[in-house]
Amino acid sequence: MKEHGQRHKLGQHFLVDRFIAQRIAEASGAAPGVPIVEIGPGRGALTGPLLNTGANVIALELDQELYGYLKKIYQGRERFRLLKANALKFDYTTLPSPFHVASNLPYSVAVPIIKTLIDQKRRVASMTLMTQAEVAHRLTASAGEPGYGSLSIFVAYHCQTEFLFEVPPKAFKPWPKVDSAVIRLVPREAPPVQVANEEAFFKLVHTSFVHRRKTIKNNLAKLFDSPEALLKALDAAGVAPTARAQEITIEQFAGIYEGL
Repeated sequence: MKEHGQRHKLGQHFLVDRFIAQRIAEASGAAPGVPIVEIGPGRGALTGPLLNTGANVIALELDQELYGYLKKIYQGRERFRLLKANALKFDYTTLPSPFHVASNLPYSVAVPIIKTLIDQKRRVASMTLMTQAEVAHRLTASAGEPGYGSLSIFVAYHCQTEFLFEVPPKAFKPWPKVDSAVIRLVPREAPPVQVANEEAFFKLVHTSFVHRRKTIKNNLAKLFDSPEALLKALDAAGVAPTARAQEITIEQFAGIYEGL
C-alpha cells in the first residue's frame, strides 16, 4: 500500500513486529468479551492479536484508504467493529464502558489524544499506548527524573502511570527517526491530591515550568500578592525557594497552591 500525505502529516509509522504487537495486546487488558478501543489501527498489526484474545475490538480509523483496507481484511470477523472516525472528535459516550484503549498513536497527535481520553476517564478502564519514547518518558516521569514537567503532573493527577518497554525503529515501516515506547495509564478514582480549583492548580504548575532554569521563587513571583506570601507558601509545602520545578512533587505543588 502506498504512503500518502495524510499519513505523513499525522506522523504515522506502521508497526510490523509481531512480537511487539503481541506484548501490547497482552498488556492492554484484552480478554474474552472485554471492549477494546484501538485508535489508528493502520494496517491491523495490533488488531489481529487483540482479536485473538477474544476481546470485542472497536477500531477508529481516520484515513479513508486504511479504512477500506481494514474493512476488506477483517470484514465479517466476529467481535470486530470498524468506524471511520477522528479520535480527537469521536463521541466516546456511544461505546460500551468501561473500555480499554490500545494504540500505536501517531506521534503528532499523541498528547492531544491522551488528553481527550483523560476527559473520558470515567469510561476508560486503561490505556496501553505506544508513542515516541521521549514523550513516553515525559508522560510517566516522577519528580527529579528527566522529562518531568507540567505534562507529567497533569497525567499523574488523573492516572496511575507505568513505563512498560521501549521499541526500536526497526519494529516499524517506515522506520521512524526516534525510539518509541509503550506506556500504561490507568485512570484514578480520585486524584492523589485535593485542590479546590483544578484549572488554577494547573496554571500554577504550568507557570512553575515556564523557565526551567529559574528557581520556583522567581517563576511564581507574579502569582502571589507579595514575596512574603510566596515564601510562606513554599515553606508550608516544604519547598526551598531555590528549588526548581523539576524537583518538586505533585504533593508539594498542591501545598504551594493551598498557600496561593
